[in-house]
Amino acid sequence: MEPELTTTCEVPITFGDLDPMGIVWHGNYVKFMERGREAFGHAHGLDAMKIFDLGFTTPVVRTVIDHKSMLEYGDIVEITTTFVPQAAAKVVLRYRIRAKGRTAVAAVAETTQVFLDRERKLQLIAPPFYQEWKQRHGLR
Repeated sequence: MEPELTTTCEVPITFGDLDPMGIVWHGNYVKFMERGREAFGHAHGLDAMKIFDLGFTTPVVRTVIDHKSMLEYGDIVEITTTFVPQAAAKVVLRYRIRAKGRTAVAAVAETTQVFLDRERKLQLIAPPFYQEWKQRHGLR
């Protein structure tokens, strides 16, 4: 069984996150996922700037969000980000977004990122640094 790589971070909801109805605007969930992705990268040695320094970028090519309940002004959002192992040359992350202290999940989501080289050419084989990273963490 593969180890599960997970990170949790927190983001406060501000007035600017709200829609006219006083709840968090649905588009801000992508911003929360970005915060989770950055926290995951920093915690596990897979951050975007390190990847860029190695000659690659990892654009998001797929985003799926299932909204379950609302987030409101004053909530502290907990974003739990989990790596989903893939044999292909891509990074798949799952997110659980909820208000801290509540059991109800506000959203579950997933992103898929691919590898591009400096010329923006799609990498069909995982770059060596990514293969090494997966081996270090006992992932396939």
